[in-house]
Amino acid sequence: MLAYQSGAGLENGFAVTTASSSGRAVAPAVMPADPDRGLSGTQLIGLGVYLAVAFVVPLIAGLLVDQLAHTSPAGLLLGLLVGIAAAGFGLRAQLRRYL
Repeated sequence: MLAYQSGAGLENGFAVTTASSSGRAVAPAVMPADPDRGLSGTQLIGLGVYLAVAFVVPLIAGLLVDQLAHTSPAGLLLGLLVGIAAAGFGLRAQLRRYL
């Protein structure tokens, strides 16, 4: 990804500063991207982990209920439905500001 130089720093969704207020050179400090541009990489990773956990945990709980209660497909299907609903509502809550 290329960025072009402007008077304020690099322009590519990041603001970069290279000098402190005393005039000494310091290491660049990358500011977060504009929230109107979309999700950052770490936010996308967090969202993926959340969706995986929200889907898999109820599914495994349903399988455990099936083993304990000897109700073969009922717990699995119930866990699957709860996992899909939890993942869907969580995704909507996380992406509400972008919709």
